[in-house]
Amino acid sequence: MINPWTEWMRMVRAGTMLGETLTAAHQVVGHRTKTIEAAAQNPLSADYPELIRMVSEKSAAFAASSWSMMRDWVAMQADLGAQASALGKVMMGEMPSPKAAQAMMSRGQRLGSAAVASSIRAMRPVHSAATANARRLSKTK
Repeated sequence: MINPWTEWMRMVRAGTMLGETLTAAHQVVGHRTKTIEAAAQNPLSADYPELIRMVSEKSAAFAASSWSMMRDWVAMQADLGAQASALGKVMMGEMPSPKAAQAMMSRGQRLGSAAVASSIRAMRPVHSAATANARRLSKTK
């Protein structure tokens, strides 16, 4: 049985992480825009380590996020297939037995719980990179 309180707290955590990521991204983009502008005006004195980080950190964070989502989606495929099959039978007019209805409800709860957990795992690398950059860049000029 799925604990509604736990699921609610996971959804709150996912929303909080999204808000923190967006806020940090705004701060980082503001700082890095100035770095790009300075590099365009004077390429010889550009902050090349920061310019390189702009690409390498994003690539690593989004690759880790994508890999996490893919693993979770593959793990959820069996439940998704079984749920689609069961719902298809209901849509064609077949009344599910109490056992089949219970299985559909359990799968639905598992899928919902897995989707929220997956979103948190997928957001974690991007959130970590964005918030770490915001902290680091806030300490510079």
